[in-house]
Amino acid sequence: MPDGDNVSVGNWRSRQGMPLHWDEALGAVENSSDRDTLERHLAVMAEIASAEPRREIEPELIEHWAGNLRNHQFYNSVALMIAEKYAAGLLSYRTCDCIMSDLWRAWLSGFESGTMVPDPFYEIFEAFDAGEYHRPPEKTDDPVKDHTDHRITEILSRPSYSMT
Repeated sequence: MPDGDNVSVGNWRSRQGMPLHWDEALGAVENSSDRDTLERHLAVMAEIASAEPRREIEPELIEHWAGNLRNHQFYNSVALMIAEKYAAGLLSYRTCDCIMSDLWRAWLSGFESGTMVPDPFYEIFEAFDAGEYHRPPEKTDDPVKDHTDHRITEILSRPSYSMT
């Protein structure tokens, strides 16, 4: 699993390494769930989430990509891609945690009574959320290593969740 907050997003940046702007992000991809399109969505999310100071991925942008805020296939697919890239060391814990928190907030904003939370999206959100805080008061644990890494590995080991 990656250390620190370094983000390695390969060729995800546009215009010779310049970050995407909102208008480019909205126009760069259509509403679709194919892998290449999801990769482009995730690239933009990673740029936004890893920016300093921290910027939130707006629910309106997520809704544009997903088609609607209750599109379970979108949330599950993106969450699995985030988990895969984290496990491969391509995205830092901080970036993944920020993206998953923003996706969670967007999903909640589209929540309707009786709606089931998409899974594995929720499991992956919880795995990254578990790494946010220390358990012992002395802070002698490593919450990411102790609580996030093994959960992500376990989730990705399930044949039913494999994206490859």
